[in-house]
Order: sequence, then structure tokens, then C-alpha cells
Amino acid sequence: MCPVCGVWSNRGHGSYLRFPADVPSGGRSVVLQLRVRRFICGNSGCARRSFVEQISGLTRRHGQRT
Repeated sequence: MCPVCGVWSNRGHGSYLRFPADVPSGGRSVVLQLRVRRFICGNSGCARRSFVEQISGLTRRHGQRT
């Protein structure tokens, strides 16, 4: 769903990898590798042309850490 206008979109526009930092667990470093999808907003009047899916409870916009 577009974060600006709220219109649901299923028009994919590619994907890319994100590597959000996480705290060590059990004394070992943790590396997360997430493939997130980019979508095109279906509302032609929306100011935002594309947006990236967010994984609830794990990622947020411009977030560097989990």
C-alpha cells in the first residue's frame, strides 16, 4: 500500500537487497539479508511514484537497524 495516498499496488518495479544492522546474539555477529520489492503507485495523482515494501516489526523507512 502506498504510504502517501494509501492505494494498493501490485505493479512491481524491481527489487534490491537490504542489510539492516542487528545487535550481536550469543557473542556472534548477525547479518540480515532481505530482498525487498519496489512498487509503482497505482494512483496517477499521487506525488510518490514508487515505494518499497516494509516488513512489519523488522524494517522501517530509512531505518539502518532492526
